[in-house]
Amino acid sequence: MTLPTYAELTREDANPLKRVLQRRRLADALRAGGRNGAPMAIIDYGGGDGALLRMAAGVWPRARLTCFEPWDRFAAEARVALADLPRAEVVEDSAAIADGSADLVFCTEVFEHLPDAQTEDALAEIDRILAPGGRLVVGVPVELWGPALAKGLFRTLRRPDEFDGRWRHVLSAAGGRAPAPRPEVPIGAGLAYHPHHAGFDHRPLLARIAARFEIERIAGSPFAALPVGLNNELYVTARKPTAPRP
Repeated sequence: MTLPTYAELTREDANPLKRVLQRRRLADALRAGGRNGAPMAIIDYGGGDGALLRMAAGVWPRARLTCFEPWDRFAAEARVALADLPRAEVVEDSAAIADGSADLVFCTEVFEHLPDAQTEDALAEIDRILAPGGRLVVGVPVELWGPALAKGLFRTLRRPDEFDGRWRHVLSAAGGRAPAPRPEVPIGAGLAYHPHHAGFDHRPLLARIAARFEIERIAGSPFAALPVGLNNELYVTARKPTAPRP
């Protein structure tokens, strides 16, 4: 069986609405990252096939670009996509990224897939590679309340027998309770991920980000003027403190 590419799973999905939302996700992330001047060293943490960094190269042509993608299949796709950008590189091990070497880190479409321990590990690594005063942009889906109901209706039609298509899980999320336990799939090297967005609760993640960084802005997408609970996604812009917290 031929596995789908990263693009086929996201911005080239068979569903036209999902394609639109995925492309909007990239634009929103770049907009959030550009609120505080021109970064010179950008890292996309869990960068998939490099699409976000390719767009970033057009916005900040002088910036060094690093795509960290631990899954070798997606990393190979990113190397192809970024091959003609001399200031771009792809790494599969975050240890290859120097301490404090980035002034802007993107992490989108990542945390909703990570189990708790890997979430904490990822935040610690981002903290390590982000320079003091640097910014972090996190993008995750909203999987509670009205958005969960709307997405759940779509999923029940598409895959009614899977975890995210079961009515009891849809109704639980619509009521503000993330369904659990979430299925986990191993991806090698002792790592696992949650294949479904359903069951993700962004609220504990916000608390974890706030414990390490100074949150500057939380905005929903695609309607930033509306509450997060009326949006498909949310974006967090946070700043690494210039001095260690007491």
